[in-house]
Parts: sequence; structure tokens; C-alpha cells
Amino acid sequence: MKKLLFIPLCLSLFLASCNNDDDEAVIPAVSELDADMRGDWTNTSVERTYYSDAGTVMYADTSERQANFHFDGQKMTVTLQGSSNKDVWNYSFPDPNDSTYIQLQQGGETNDYVVTSMSDTEMVWVDEIDWAGFPEEVPDQEKTTSRKGVYVWKFVRKN
Repeated sequence: MKKLLFIPLCLSLFLASCNNDDDEAVIPAVSELDADMRGDWTNTSVERTYYSDAGTVMYADTSERQANFHFDGQKMTVTLQGSSNKDVWNYSFPDPNDSTYIQLQQGGETNDYVVTSMSDTEMVWVDEIDWAGFPEEVPDQEKTTSRKGVYVWKFVRKN
């Protein structure tokens, strides 16, 4: 009789101890860079440089930033300091032969970057766009289409 009670008791304990951890599933890293990037970062600056057809600098500036980025292996969540609004992008490393190439997607928009440097504390992304146009901030008489725009995003890891 004791054996008959023991089996259902063990079965009920086994079923009660199981829980669903699918919400916290860990996404396997596709590269060492992907694994190193995961976690929280602060974007401290964005440098913009616009080049003419002759390769000379037409316009350059740097904007200081304090945007928070969280990378989880699939989604990049951006939060500006002092704001509760979150901007969520999917990210991937689509080229198996180049683990430094990262692609961001949100709805129908896609942006491509190259991770040019990565350490435990700092990360740098570069985006080069042919015929990038011109910065909106320049006076109308100085607006000229650039041959190339280079955008450098600098990040530091949050503690």
C-alpha cells in the first residue's frame, strides 16, 4: 500500500518542479564578436564625415551621446537617458565569412555596420554610405551632395 502512494507522490513532485524557462532562452552566439557584444553599452558619440568627389573632407562633426544599448543575441534595445521609450531592432551577423558585419532591421528598414574594434570595455562601429547627401545642419548655400559619408559610432560597456 505504501508503494502505491509513493509512486503518485513522486510523479506529482516531478511535475510540480518543472517550469517553463522558454521566456529566458539563451540564444547561441554565432561568433566570438556576437558573444562579446552581448550585454549593456552606452553610445558615447557619433562622428560624421562627408567626403567630396575629390576625397577631401566637406564637413565633419561629432555629437556626444548617452544612449543605452542592450544586446541579447537577437534584439538590440535602445533607450535614451531620461526616457522610458525603447527602440527595439533585430540584429544579425548575416555573412558567415565576415563576423564584423552586423545588420540591424526594424520593420522595412535595414542598416549595415562594420564593427571595427571590440574590447572588454569599448566597441566601435562604422557605416559608410555612398552619395550620403549632406548634413541638414549646414546653411543652404553649403549643401552639396557628398561622394561618401562615414559615420563612426563609439560605445563603452556599462558596469
